[in-house]
Amino acid sequence: MKLSSMVISVAALSVLASCNNENTNKQANDSASKVIAVDTTFTATHPKAHSNDCYVYIKNRDTASLKLNIDGEELTGELNYNLFEKDSNKGKIAGEMKGDTIIAEYTFDSEGMRSVREVVFVKKDDGNIYEGTGEVMEKGGKMIFKDRSALKFSPTLVFTKTDCK
Repeated sequence: MKLSSMVISVAALSVLASCNNENTNKQANDSASKVIAVDTTFTATHPKAHSNDCYVYIKNRDTASLKLNIDGEELTGELNYNLFEKDSNKGKIAGEMKGDTIIAEYTFDSEGMRSVREVVFVKKDDGNIYEGTGEVMEKGGKMIFKDRSALKFSPTLVFTKTDCK
């Protein structure tokens, strides 16, 4: 009798353990599904900044213009270069505004070809926008900076604010 009681006890414990294990797995699965179902949309605690600003660069026979449409951190705009004895570039930019830094892709037409290159600008305290220059490489059909942290923002190409036309 003792052996059959023992077998019944082991069988009962096995059934309880499997039920408990099933409940634990069900709880784990329920928890996982709850985590996935959590709303992950970002809600800003302050309103986004909206601005439409225009900038121009003029030096000797070189000109360039930059129009920025900024909505929070996202920006779009137009960028045109007309540098003396070089082909003009006209195109659109799209990217981000992070603090005082603009990081964008410039899609432009020049010499009958469409090209894409990365552009980086910094807005300084004087209200001017300085274009970054540095070593570039081709990646995925685009020209990008090898190392953004090594960019130079010299006063060579400075855009000053102007009225939008």
